[in-house]
Amino acid sequence: MKLNLSIILFIAMLILITGCSNNEDNNEKKTVEPKQAVEEKVDFKTVEAKAKQFEQIQGIGYPGNDEGLYIATPEGIKMFRENKWLENSTQNYDYFGLSAINNGVFISGVKNAESDQPQPLGIVKSTDKGATLESVAFQDQIAFQFLSVGYETEEMYIINVQESDDIGQGVFHSTNGVNWEPVTLKGIESDTLGMIAPHPTDSSIMAMATRSGIYFSKDKGENVEKITEPFMVTALAFSEDSLYYSAVEDENISLYEVDLESFESKKMDIPFLKYDNPITYISVNHKTEQTVAFTTYLSDVYETKNSGKSWSLLLSNGRIE
Repeated sequence: MKLNLSIILFIAMLILITGCSNNEDNNEKKTVEPKQAVEEKVDFKTVEAKAKQFEQIQGIGYPGNDEGLYIATPEGIKMFRENKWLENSTQNYDYFGLSAINNGVFISGVKNAESDQPQPLGIVKSTDKGATLESVAFQDQIAFQFLSVGYETEEMYIINVQESDDIGQGVFHSTNGVNWEPVTLKGIESDTLGMIAPHPTDSSIMAMATRSGIYFSKDKGENVEKITEPFMVTALAFSEDSLYYSAVEDENISLYEVDLESFESKKMDIPFLKYDNPITYISVNHKTEQTVAFTTYLSDVYETKNSGKSWSLLLSNGRIE
C-alpha cells in the first residue's frame, strides 16, 4: 500500500526524535553475533522486465560492478540498462533501503511479505546483481527502511524503529555489521530524523535530511550542524565533491547541489514536479558523476548524464511498458 502523502513529505518515513534517537538506553555500543547465512541463486538470470506497474520505489543506486541504474521495488530489483528495464528471474522480494557500493549493493527488505509469516532480511549484501544474498546483520529480525551505506567505505547507517534482542530504537552506524555504535547527533535542532547519506570515500562525513534542513557531520554524526535554510528536505546523496538534495519550498519541488568546500548551494534545472510528487531518492553514478538520477513519490524516475543540463524520463508512474 502506498504511503500517505503527509508521511512521504516528511521524508518517506520521518521519525520523531522523541522515543528514538534520544533514548538513553541506546548510548552504548551494541554487538551483534554475525550469521554467515548466504542465500544462493537458484536458476537465476536477468531478463527483460515484463510489463507491469508498481506503486512504490523503495531505493535507488548505481553499483560500481555493473552498468545501469538499480531500483528497489516491492517486486524485486529492477535495472535500467541499454535503454530498457531488466529484472531478475528469482530473489524478487520486497526490497527497500538499497545502497549501491563499489562492488554491488547493500539492501534490506522482507521475504514472503504477503504471507502470515513475513521474514525480515535484516541487512544483506549482493555482489552479483542480487543472485546471492549474504547476510550482514539482523537476519530474520528487522527490515530497515532507513539503511545507507558508503560507496567505497561501506560505512553503514541505520535508523531503527523496532526493538529487537540485539539493538534498540535509534540511529546507529557500523563498519562491519557486528559492532553498532549510537549516532549522537549533538547539535541537531529538529523534531524529525530523515534520510542519511554517507560520503562515498570519507567515512567520517555524513549528512541527514530533516523537515527543517540538512544537518552535516565530519565525525560520523557525533556532532552535526545545519548547512541549509530551514526548509523540508526529502532526499539527499553525495558525490565526491558535492551534496545533492531535494527541498520542498512554498509548495515547489527543487533540486540543489552543495559544494563541499564552500557549502554554497546551486539550484539545478529539473523537469517540473507537482507538489504532490516530491523527490524521494537521489543517486549519483560514482563511475561518472555527471550522471545523477532521482525518483518521485508517484514512482517516476529521471536521469541526467550531463550534470542536469537535460533529463530523461526512464519510468513514469511506476509503469514498465
